[in-house]
Amino acid sequence: MKNLNKYIAFVLLISVVAITSCSSEPLESKAAKIDIPQISNQSEALLNLFTNSGDYINGVASPYLISAEDVNDYKENYLLLDTRFHEDYVNGHIDGAINVDREMLIDFLKSINIYQYHKVVIIDNTGQAAAYITSMLRAIGYGSTYAMKYGMNAWNSKITNQWNKNIGNKYANYLTSEPTKKNKKGAYPAINTKGRTISEILEIRAEKEIEYNFAITIDKLMENYEDYYVVNYVSESRYNIKHLKASTWYQPKKSMNINSDLSTLPTDKKIVVYCYIGHQGSSLVAYLRLLGYDAYSLRYGVNSFMYNYSVKNKWPTYNEKDVVMNYELVLGEVPSKEVKAKANKIINPDLNFKHHEVVLPDPSEVCD
Repeated sequence: MKNLNKYIAFVLLISVVAITSCSSEPLESKAAKIDIPQISNQSEALLNLFTNSGDYINGVASPYLISAEDVNDYKENYLLLDTRFHEDYVNGHIDGAINVDREMLIDFLKSINIYQYHKVVIIDNTGQAAAYITSMLRAIGYGSTYAMKYGMNAWNSKITNQWNKNIGNKYANYLTSEPTKKNKKGAYPAINTKGRTISEILEIRAEKEIEYNFAITIDKLMENYEDYYVVNYVSESRYNIKHLKASTWYQPKKSMNINSDLSTLPTDKKIVVYCYIGHQGSSLVAYLRLLGYDAYSLRYGVNSFMYNYSVKNKWPTYNEKDVVMNYELVLGEVPSKEVKAKANKIINPDLNFKHHEVVLPDPSEVCD
């Protein structure tokens, strides 16, 4: 009898399930909620990410430059992104280069298959903004991105030469050999984004800072010099010879690290970084701005205030005869001859999400 009752109960259960499953009424479902806790110290979280994934800003190839000669020789294999004002692009650009506004750059890179290109090359007028942008893109994972050194001023003499207009010796009398001590180590900047993961935080920061006016001229710096914490980012031997008064020496590719002197930078004062020609300083400033520092790069580096002294002592300097290549310029609204990459063929599968030290740095960026 007990077995019969069990059998009847089983049959009734199967019937109920069958009726329910055949019903036309939709079953109510609720989306699962995943509560990802907010990262309390976002700046330090980013620093740990950079430190544990290659420390790209201190890498041997930093600041990741590419010469105009290299671009000319291999441009069919490169994605060339011209970030200048559109009117400048129309008046002369590299064949195949695409004009993209800085604020649209990250979205543009997401929209295309960048794996088909050997390298992504960022182009501007002087190379300094390109170095800044390249540093931002490398930070968020575009590991084969490069800045064209000296920008379009290295490509053709018909481009208005901003370097010649901005190199000089106006403040050569504001130099000293007296060192300035670093601050004591302190806290890192506080940043607070809506991002829940480190990658979200980093991209939010990059989207905000990539279009920022990151540079300052020597004249502007001198107007209120005391308001700035000035970082000298050249070799120690050259710092000890001559540097801007009250500027503090930080060792290139060594000091700006969580395990070194990064935390000696002030969080309550504007920071100005200067190097030899502005490329390495611009790259570092992008890194610092991502972390929340109020940092600026000195345009044209030491070339802007002690050019003759730099030439005399064979420091890295801009020389038009050595730099300008006079390669072909293309006029108009579009890239012209289309760069036809092999569609969907992955040339460099590691282009994204890794920091690579692909090439050795240019000799002019090497510090002793």
